[in-house]
Amino acid sequence: AELEAGWRTATARNHERWKETPYLYANRTQDFVQFVDCSVSDPHRWWSDRLAPKRPGADAAQRRRMAKRGELVLTVAVCSTAGHKEQEFDVLASQPMHELRDAFYFASDWMYDGPTRRKSGLFFIDGVFYADRRDPDAVDYSRELVDWMKATQGPGCLREAASRSMATRFSDLDRIPFGERCVYVHQGDIEHAMYFTNARLLRSACDCPYPEAYPILTFMRRYTKRKCYACLMNHAMWIVLDSSRCPHNPSYWCQTCFRHFFQDADGNYVPPIDYKVFPYLHDE
Repeated sequence: AELEAGWRTATARNHERWKETPYLYANRTQDFVQFVDCSVSDPHRWWSDRLAPKRPGADAAQRRRMAKRGELVLTVAVCSTAGHKEQEFDVLASQPMHELRDAFYFASDWMYDGPTRRKSGLFFIDGVFYADRRDPDAVDYSRELVDWMKATQGPGCLREAASRSMATRFSDLDRIPFGERCVYVHQGDIEHAMYFTNARLLRSACDCPYPEAYPILTFMRRYTKRKCYACLMNHAMWIVLDSSRCPHNPSYWCQTCFRHFFQDADGNYVPPIDYKVFPYLHDE
């Protein structure tokens, strides 16, 4: 009891001291998450070795186009929906925005109905929306967001009421908003914060000189993958929802166990078919 009382007194004293410095107190109470990096140790060197000609004196057909002199390399950090950095890329300023968007990886683009909806995407950078218009069936999310932002955020939050195309190059932006929160929207209502964190001139000594390698992934968080609920040995490949025959909802199944439990010898689904099946990649 005495130890507990002393601990409570020390904790209260520390909180009072932190409150004296608002910056320290605010950072003390915020959660900080740092994911384990699973990308290669030197991605620029890895791409340089992979794209370089296999033998010296290669003919013109085997030579690859080199980046222009004075090319600018931008570093873009992409966060999860919870606000933690989970991806980071080096992209050339001469590249269009949709090439950066194509390099993003999110499980929601492949699970559930993601593959049927991933054509649409939107960037919000420095008060301007940039929509992916490469597919004629893509939806421009900014049409609803512009009116909402004017009503809730005020007129100063937008610099343009109409969206631009993701074919815009980063070098054509009015300015690069370093350290300011930008947003990537996909799958209708999933938002990811993204930040421009660095810019440098391309140096062939440390950067990959081949433009086709960019955007280069420099950081990717390591994801966890569940085991099959039946055999508890193999990694799960399918997620099953609302099945009356499963004790867990949702339940995770490997290919072998799913085949034996939900299908007969001819591959037909065993009744009652009161469930939904989606591919499973990993946990968020």
